[in-house]
Amino acid sequence: MKRIILSLTFLCLMGAAINAQDLLNQVPSTATMVIKYSGENFSRNLPLSKLESYAFIKDNFFKMLRIDTLTSLQNVGINFEKDIYQYISIEDTCMNFVTLLPLKNEAQFLKLVKANYGAKKKTIKKNGFSFLPVSDGSYIGWNKTTAIIINATYQNRKSYWENYYSFNNKDVDSVKMVMPVMPDTAMAKVDSAVTVMEEPVETDSIKVEADSSMAIEVVPLESEKDEAKEELERRERDSLDNLKRELWDQQQDMIAKKQQQVASEKIMSRSFSQSIHSIKKDPGYTKIIDPASHASVWVNTESIMEQYWNYFYKGVYNILSSDRSHNTDTTDDFKSSVNMYFEKDKLRMEQKTYSANARMEKLAADVMNNKQSPGLVNYVNPDNIGYLSMSINSEAMANYYYVYLKKSLSNTSYMKDYADIIDVYIDLLEIIIDEKAIGELLPGNYIFVMHDMKPQIVNYTDYEYDDEFNRKEVKKTKKELSPSFTFAFETKREDFMKKVAHLPLKYAEKDGYNYKEKDGYYELAFKEGDYPFSSLYFMVKDGKVVITTSKEVIDMTKNNTGFATDEKTRNSILNNNYSLNINSKRLVDKIATQVTADVNKKITEYLSQNLGDLKMESRLKDGMIQGTTTLGIRGNHSNSLEFFFNMMDAINTIMEQDRQEREKKLY
Repeated sequence: MKRIILSLTFLCLMGAAINAQDLLNQVPSTATMVIKYSGENFSRNLPLSKLESYAFIKDNFFKMLRIDTLTSLQNVGINFEKDIYQYISIEDTCMNFVTLLPLKNEAQFLKLVKANYGAKKKTIKKNGFSFLPVSDGSYIGWNKTTAIIINATYQNRKSYWENYYSFNNKDVDSVKMVMPVMPDTAMAKVDSAVTVMEEPVETDSIKVEADSSMAIEVVPLESEKDEAKEELERRERDSLDNLKRELWDQQQDMIAKKQQQVASEKIMSRSFSQSIHSIKKDPGYTKIIDPASHASVWVNTESIMEQYWNYFYKGVYNILSSDRSHNTDTTDDFKSSVNMYFEKDKLRMEQKTYSANARMEKLAADVMNNKQSPGLVNYVNPDNIGYLSMSINSEAMANYYYVYLKKSLSNTSYMKDYADIIDVYIDLLEIIIDEKAIGELLPGNYIFVMHDMKPQIVNYTDYEYDDEFNRKEVKKTKKELSPSFTFAFETKREDFMKKVAHLPLKYAEKDGYNYKEKDGYYELAFKEGDYPFSSLYFMVKDGKVVITTSKEVIDMTKNNTGFATDEKTRNSILNNNYSLNINSKRLVDKIATQVTADVNKKITEYLSQNLGDLKMESRLKDGMIQGTTTLGIRGNHSNSLEFFFNMMDAINTIMEQDRQEREKKLY
């Protein structure tokens, strides 16, 4: 069911076209994530006729949605000439992922829905719209102009084990376990699930007659009788425990199903009746979303982190009944956005992050109040595969953690009643921890450079088996890429870092590793062939800590020299808090040397010919953290949006041809 829902949504999003209807009016101000697909800009970059010409769209999504390949997407009832929105919100203890789709023909859309769900699913007529539960967590609602798809996940499932231990800690006679009401067939199943064991026959003695003149009396030991009784009781307990667990899970499933449907109906009722306080005029949204962007993503950062923490934590452990509270006052939260533009030669993404709260805004500005050290820039070689430069204020970052801890812990259900104690405890923690000392040890300037990747022979152990399956170890060799990299960071506590680098010398020989002090640096040498690189070097000098696989970098550091970094890269690093560059073609070409299968060779060749560099820059600008990320494209593509579909189509074609060739060889 969900695969069909997701496929339908995917096609709708990719087909967004012109003349935007403002479905943003139906997005509530309480949403924690909002995604917009601009119809006008999508249509200009990828016409619907081009979209449905791709083989993987026809072969996969059309088939999954039961759309005839001769049918155009223009005839499925969805208006691809309007904008599309998606958002995430919490409603009645459910996390809801909502998709808003404009319709142009209700009958055609209903035909599409029936083709996928048939007559088995019953449509429910509501006040002003039709409602169709397609699974326990997926729902579709529509009227003549709009369709809403909701995937809901109940957040407050109770833990059986929490209830189990609570049950066993009470007087059993005074406790009644609430079970769901079940039909007769279910009760029959329950009856059959309980195994009733007959009591063992107690025999004082068993006589075995060998002949008329001799009899042997066998008397069972008391310990054997006790063990048999204990085993019987254990089986009965296990059977009952399994039954209780099964009933408990059924009850929680019933509660979840009901709550998910109630939440979805509420969302749809408010949307179709236009009784929503929309995010449309919220300054936290309009300030960082560009209406002219081709697509945009808006996130209430801290709120959605709390929601997903609750979702994943309970999904994995299912222990806490309500470990997080969902605070509707989100004025202190950071708002973030990504505005995407599908340009001729690149995909451009503009990121913005800010808070309306003056204190949080100042904290963010303080964190970004740092400049990269020119000495670290010299480690970037001109023909590198990629680098990442980061420059933040570590002292300010530590101060932000205290604020975040207070807010986070005070929203935890089992601690929120003790918020005043938490404040005092964190204040004490702030007094004990010396942020200035942290800032001196690690001021916040870091750089990582992948200089190169070269093939190197490494050893490995394989196993061979004879006809009798006896195993024999066989030493073999293979080629692996050996990374040449440098990680360097700034420190004002050079004395402490030198102690750290010197410390392993005392234990190296005893623990069996080759760590030695050389001329102003340390070398951790590896046995030849055991690892992709032969040595790892450590050096502390002139306020820098250097960890590298390159002896050349060590020599440059000793001699106070560096690589001839180009001016554009140098300016990007020194003028931004974050700077990233990946030479995609060079990276793919290096990986291609390790590829053996023909299909993978063809894919890497395509990527090498069509992928451009990935670049990212971020800094504080106009009181906000702002950044720009670009992915360049090459090859014969009208724009970057078309490139992504061309790439998916090309890779799908390569894999399909490979599959057909392998099938031919089988016959």
